[in-house]
Amino acid sequence: MNPTGQDLLKQAEESIGDEYVYGANVDISDPNWPGPWDCAEKITYDVYWVTKRIFGCIDNNAAMEDLEPYTGGWRQDVKRGAVKQITVAKAAKTPGAILLRYRQGGKHIVFVVGNGTTIEAKSEHYGVCRGKVGNLASWDYGILIPGVDYGS
Repeated sequence: MNPTGQDLLKQAEESIGDEYVYGANVDISDPNWPGPWDCAEKITYDVYWVTKRIFGCIDNNAAMEDLEPYTGGWRQDVKRGAVKQITVAKAAKTPGAILLRYRQGGKHIVFVVGNGTTIEAKSEHYGVCRGKVGNLASWDYGILIPGVDYGS
């Protein structure tokens, strides 16, 4: 049975309240990583522990200890078709989908809960928290992970 979007959200919820550090170096191989988190590391880590597949890194095939998740790695995976790109509007309504902002002056990545909210490693002030999708025009990509069942 394939993992689901809800499985991604359940995994992501486990670190709500944890610390955020920009550029945090997360041990993706540690199933009990206590934080701190950076936005891209959070998404890559949670996707890995649900699917056992690596996405969003400079080199997705690097040794586990050498993985470097970042928003540009997620954009790279969209561009090369490693993940499925969907519209931002559709992603904003799909539990477990991912929204990616990748533009000058702002890069960020979040999980969509589906009711206008997100789970994300947001900032040093907020840490890992529930946030809001906000203005759809502020996002550049909607993303689905291959092999994950997002429902109809």
